[in-house]
Amino acid sequence: MALLVAGWAGAAIGSAAGASTTASTTTSTTAGGPLTKADYELLKGISSESKVGSVRIVGTIKQGSTTLTFNLLVNGDGEGGGTFVQDGSTIQLKRVGTLLYFDAPTTFWSHHGTKAQAKKYGGKWIEVSALTSQFQSFDQFLNASDLVTAVFSGHTTPLSVSKPVTYEHHKVVIVTDTVVHNGKATTGELYLADQRAALAYKILTKGPKLNDTIVFSHYGKAVSISTPPEPINLS
Repeated sequence: MALLVAGWAGAAIGSAAGASTTASTTTSTTAGGPLTKADYELLKGISSESKVGSVRIVGTIKQGSTTLTFNLLVNGDGEGGGTFVQDGSTIQLKRVGTLLYFDAPTTFWSHHGTKAQAKKYGGKWIEVSALTSQFQSFDQFLNASDLVTAVFSGHTTPLSVSKPVTYEHHKVVIVTDTVVHNGKATTGELYLADQRAALAYKILTKGPKLNDTIVFSHYGKAVSISTPPEPINLS
């Protein structure tokens, strides 16, 4: 159960501009042994998300004192865009092909960069390569399949799956992962459509100093993502 959230935007943006911060990384693992029904449902959901035309993803991530909210429209191929709000700053983000674009206000740069960077880059579109490691956390949110995978990354206990229930007029099953550390439990729940195309509808993660909600809606055809005008290239 791991999302790359804490300090993600400041670390990645600062790194792109030559600041001294670094981004976190993670790896995806699965529990050993034969696949259970819950494992199968999770894999089916990951596969379904990779094949969608487009989907709206809205979420609130709270980890410790860090709160991140976002509203994105993404395609199954990883292209997409929208807004993030962190530390009171609204950051615009787009991915087109292998290029990532972000526009952070001067106040954000003032907290995560130098005065010179704030003056030079504040309120302007920045272009970087989306393939470099420091932007892994950005890609995680722009790819619905990766986002579903990340929430259950590193689970070591067997997943469980509920009987079909109704959520927002959809028949779904809930895949659950619970991890206990030092006597405190962290639980992740993934609401998946109970049909051949196991589309995700909601992810909940709750634990010590952790409270995340991510909602998937408005599945439809792929959308066209335009390149911002005259971005500053930092690749």
